[in-house]
Amino acid sequence: MNLIKPRKHLLGLAVALCFASSALADNEAFIYQSSDAGALEGNTAEITQTNTGGNVNLAVIEQTGLLNYSSILQNGLWLEGYSFNTGNDNSVRLEQFADWHIAYSEIIGDDNIVTITQDGFYNQTEVIIEGNTNDAVVLQLGEVNEAFATFIGDVNVAEIEQNGNANWTNAGFTGNDNMFFSFQEGNDNQAGMFNLFGNANEFEAEQFGDQNVAGVIGLTGDNNAVYVQQDGLANAFIARSVSGNNNVVDIKQDGFDNVFLVEPLDGDNNMVLIDQTGDSNLVEAPIGLVGNDNLIDMRQDGIENYALITTDGDGHNLTLYQNGELNNAEMSLSGDSNDGVIYSFGNANYAGIVLDGSTNRAEINQLGDDNFALIDVIGDDNEILVAQSGDLNEILINSEVAVSMNTIDVEQSGDLNLVDMLVEGSRNIADILQQGDGNWVLGNNGYFALSGDNGTVAINQIGNDNLVLGEQFGNGNIMNITQLGDFNTAIVTQN
Repeated sequence: MNLIKPRKHLLGLAVALCFASSALADNEAFIYQSSDAGALEGNTAEITQTNTGGNVNLAVIEQTGLLNYSSILQNGLWLEGYSFNTGNDNSVRLEQFADWHIAYSEIIGDDNIVTITQDGFYNQTEVIIEGNTNDAVVLQLGEVNEAFATFIGDVNVAEIEQNGNANWTNAGFTGNDNMFFSFQEGNDNQAGMFNLFGNANEFEAEQFGDQNVAGVIGLTGDNNAVYVQQDGLANAFIARSVSGNNNVVDIKQDGFDNVFLVEPLDGDNNMVLIDQTGDSNLVEAPIGLVGNDNLIDMRQDGIENYALITTDGDGHNLTLYQNGELNNAEMSLSGDSNDGVIYSFGNANYAGIVLDGSTNRAEINQLGDDNFALIDVIGDDNEILVAQSGDLNEILINSEVAVSMNTIDVEQSGDLNLVDMLVEGSRNIADILQQGDGNWVLGNNGYFALSGDNGTVAINQIGNDNLVLGEQFGNGNIMNITQLGDFNTAIVTQN
């Protein structure tokens, strides 16, 4: 929340100072400078205030002209500074020490530089720049700090560093080639980039503490990069209304109860990298990626992790690694030539992939106990690979509509494995390998049915107490069953 009021009119400010002189009872400073047309040199203004035992200090500088320089140094309690510059080649430096600070700088022109340093608690900073080739650096030390930066122009740079608790910072850009860096250390930190239009922008944030929030809201442009590292408890990253091409989002979260939310990322050739370490982490992108040739690489290491990613477009590449217990992963790929892979290493994992389109590929690898894999297929020429190693594994493959020329490859290693499959269509191929005890491949509405014409099914069971019922409907189908072990039963029905 922006707690700094907009700049007052100088006349009104002077009147306010006159009426408030008795109340302030301490240092006050006001400087106004202007350069006429044709002036060879600009203005220079410096204000130094030292009042360690006072109450309220105030310094105001406004400059209009060329080659302006303004500097405010304050040392005391309840200090306020302001600097307004209009012109070219302006430089502003504000330094404040003690407890209750407000620093505010507004520049309109080119090649401007603003540096604000605050020390104490309850600091606030607002920097507003309109022009090109601007540079703003804000350093805050203490608690309950707030920093704001707004750029309208090109080739802008903002660097903000905060050290303390309950810090907040954001930067809004309108232009090209902007960069925003933020470093926060403490608890309840928040950093974000909002309403950014342009290309080749960069946002970097490092947050150490609990309940940190970092986000990018309203980013439109190409070749932008977002790098966020969060270390603590209950961290969150939010990307909303991000559109463009060749963007990179790289998020690393280390702690407990971390959250990654995307709503949505729209464009082509984007890269999203997610690394979560800890317990109860969440990745959720219900709207997900909209566009073509995007890449998502997710890693979750901990207990009770959950991930949901949805894509709409062609040529997406999604990979998810989960290492821990009670993990849950879901992917939905809509379009053609998409690739979705889920690796689960742990106990009681669930993995589900929905393919809606043609020439898509789905792969699920589960290593652990009580795993369950679900694949829903809508479309043709898809490739499905499922491998499970552990106990009580179950695979369900289903097609709600008739599909053709899909390839299904299933391998299970462990005890009490189960394959349920209902695929309707023609020229589909299924290859099932089960190694262990008590394996099943069901049928007779239980379901193992591969409907259509010219389908091929190969089932190989190695172990004891295996059962195959099976069913196949259509013409020109082939079913090949091999059972090695004891107490095996095979019943085949083809129509």
